[in-house]
Amino acid sequence: MTGCGGQAASSSGEADRVANNGPAGGAAAVSAGHGSTTPTGTPLYTRLITSSAVGGTGQALTAMLAGATYRSATGVWVGCEGTAATAVYRLSGDFAKLTGLLGLQPHTPADLQVRVSIVVDGGTRLSVVLTRNGQPQSISIPVADARILTVSALATVGQCAPAAAPYGAIGAASLT
Repeated sequence: MTGCGGQAASSSGEADRVANNGPAGGAAAVSAGHGSTTPTGTPLYTRLITSSAVGGTGQALTAMLAGATYRSATGVWVGCEGTAATAVYRLSGDFAKLTGLLGLQPHTPADLQVRVSIVVDGGTRLSVVLTRNGQPQSISIPVADARILTVSALATVGQCAPAAAPYGAIGAASLT
């Protein structure tokens, strides 16, 4: 399949594990200015209840953002055929804040622009356009008493290509 929602075919077990967003081993790198590269609270991906993407959106993966490796990132698949890819998380009023670093990984096509929105109980809390060469966005979103959080991503400019892993990720995505 092609496009952001399609996965590249692979013949190795490692590529299959990456395509399914399985974690890779090793120690996490720490990048100055971005804090921890691992979640400090409950990882967002542990609260996933559903997704609309063909790929592994909302699942744990190892991501590279701003030169740092995030071993427990939350994947953000990009909808490339005119419909946003979404991931829905159950918060059940258990948390006060979502924090992390939202960005696109190095394998994202150079000309692609992606609108990522974070919606909490039906209200948009963040809407940002990301590019591969742009700086990732630190996020700190209040979620006190929130029941449902939705992350959606849509390619708005450029062409997608086959990918074994999501273009986008939230590094150290933590619910506290």
